Amino acid sequence: MILFLTADLMMASTASSHARQKNVVLQTVTDAESAITLIKEARPHLFLVDLQTPGLGIADLGDAVRGLPDAVCPMTIGYAQHVNLESLDEGRQAGFDQVLTRGQFNHQIGTIIAEAK
Repeated sequence: MILFLTADLMMASTASSHARQKNVVLQTVTDAESAITLIKEARPHLFLVDLQTPGLGIADLGDAVRGLPDAVCPMTIGYAQHVNLESLDEGRQAGFDQVLTRGQFNHQIGTIIAEAK
């Protein structure tokens, strides 16, 4: 299962479409609290994060995910627009496994989802 934290309906739709094509379960949430709850309950193996989600505390989210037991902690990929250097840097500092620009994420989303099977 893949968990995707975003408020961007277009990105959620794109990711959902790729997931359906690859027969991968993808669940979308719009806030960090819901994401952490689902990580604990569903134990996804991949957590995608739109670092530009309104109201998102990137450092707090990174701390919460890294604070989970290893058996629960998913691989994390964050992304933001290439001009949003602050969010990209915050994602790196928060300990995300990968931090991509939105363009990189758009280009790689099919592969990312396929490899998350």
